Amino acid sequence: MKITKNLLPALVLAVFIFGCNCHSCGDGGGNTTPTTTNLVSATDPADGADGVFINRKIAATFSGEMDSATITDTTFTIMQGTTSVSGAVAYSGVTAVFTPASNLVVNTEYTATITTGVADLEGRALANEYTWSFTTGVTADTTAPTVASTDPVNENVDVLLNRKIAATFSEAMDALTITTDNFIVSGPDATLVTGTVDYVLVGNVVTFTPENDLEVSTTYTATMMTAAADLAGNELASDYVWSFTTGADVDVNAPTLVSTNPSDADTSVALNKTITATFNEAMDALTITTENFLVTGPGTTPVIGTVDYDLINNIASFNPGSDLSANTEYTATVTTGSRDLADNALANDNVWNFTTSDQVAQTVIQESVSLGVSSNFAILASAAITNIATSAITGDVGLTPDSGSNISGFSVPETCPEITGTMYAVDAAGPACALIDPTLLANAKTAAETAFIDARDAVRGTPQEISGNLNGLTLYPGLYESGSSLEISPGGFLYLDAQGDTNAVFVIRSATSITTEAASEVVLTKGAKANNVYWTAGSTVTLGTTSIMKGTMIAGTSLSLLTGANLEGRALNQGAAAEAVTLDSCIITVPSP
Repeated sequence: MKITKNLLPALVLAVFIFGCNCHSCGDGGGNTTPTTTNLVSATDPADGADGVFINRKIAATFSGEMDSATITDTTFTIMQGTTSVSGAVAYSGVTAVFTPASNLVVNTEYTATITTGVADLEGRALANEYTWSFTTGVTADTTAPTVASTDPVNENVDVLLNRKIAATFSEAMDALTITTDNFIVSGPDATLVTGTVDYVLVGNVVTFTPENDLEVSTTYTATMMTAAADLAGNELASDYVWSFTTGADVDVNAPTLVSTNPSDADTSVALNKTITATFNEAMDALTITTENFLVTGPGTTPVIGTVDYDLINNIASFNPGSDLSANTEYTATVTTGSRDLADNALANDNVWNFTTSDQVAQTVIQESVSLGVSSNFAILASAAITNIATSAITGDVGLTPDSGSNISGFSVPETCPEITGTMYAVDAAGPACALIDPTLLANAKTAAETAFIDARDAVRGTPQEISGNLNGLTLYPGLYESGSSLEISPGGFLYLDAQGDTNAVFVIRSATSITTEAASEVVLTKGAKANNVYWTAGSTVTLGTTSIMKGTMIAGTSLSLLTGANLEGRALNQGAAAEAVTLDSCIITVPSP
């Protein structure tokens, strides 16, 4: 591994630039200005990052090897306002690392710039100057990094003979400390395997490439030593050691893309969407670059951005440097330059298209609302449960603290055939089908109250304001709140769009009531699940005739499901003012996870 150092009165690194795909591109006047196709694939800190540790170095990974002689104090600068920051820069493999001469200033914005004076090994310059910014926090980083995952995993068997060995760190590392001295692989009798080591910020992945194929049916040990340090100089707390055993085969199969997000021909894509591609196997992070994962639009206009790679889940991500344009078609391409850990390339470029909406998605990811033992209940009421027969309820039904005598309307009290689940009451005054379990009911009611508080807790962040009629709206995952009532007008539609994330959570809060009018519908799209949708109302929830609702409803007072209403979710009420749950020939189904 070649390492060169230069002093520089500037703090940071590299860049993302598009260039001509030729050795020299004419300027129309007889002169030539060679430009490189190499790009910056990732930086740390990322553009727009805040809370950056004041003792961190700055790093960037290129999509190909650059000429270290061109990375100088005139081609890299970092500014604190109009003041240059002094420091030293080093370049190793495809990653540059800038070490500030002293800690950065707290709560301060810095701007990094790299000029077209930087060139690749063929002397081709970057096509354009690139700048990015970040803001410091108030603390220093003193936490040791860890190894988060490996490929092969510990004690894996039948490992293919021509595979590279990879590991992912918990955070960005200093590439200067990731060397063949610090990442070793040994075979029988502790014989060292000859190879090379490369580290990229793309997924914080280090790769050991053996010089020759590994031996058949042999156990190897990989060791990441404590000298490996993060960008604040914190070393691993201890050596990380894992072992694996080879089989008898080599990997000659081309990797494939198994899914993308957005999917091909997708529409209504959020303007701040991260584009992802999932592979069928672990890929070589060195080949997941902005040269091999491209986004263009409108037309052939390249989108500037960076890439990331998740070694555990085999997911590559393209992160646009700014919001995409509204109502615009884009094309994403993963090229045959992308290779697996056995150096097999994709058989073909993978190309797909998508079209944006006119809105951004929320950036704060919401956690699920913890329902505890109330999660099994389709209905959990306080004062009464009134049913007009022929309702169909899948899930448990319970009433507390009021007497079971306030449960009424079930067609055959001895069996409660409308319920696929269990009826619970606090006493024997209710339907004969009810189990008497006041303790369970009390715990479930407490859990529902806790869930209501959880959903409305300030720690969830600042909600996006909504109000009035939601008809025709599309909501992306996140936190929404109305200071008054919410409704969906008769025959109207509200779309909850998970943007391809099946774990996406929606929390929708009303200070007062929630009403769905007759024949209205909540529609789940692009992976949204009813089990991940939570509605809270300060007072009543009313689901209109034949309306369709998705999600858990937690009301401060009463819930009413009118004739033919269909709820895939839960009808829970809680608190001192909680009242009845009323059903009229409706359907309630506790959603699957």
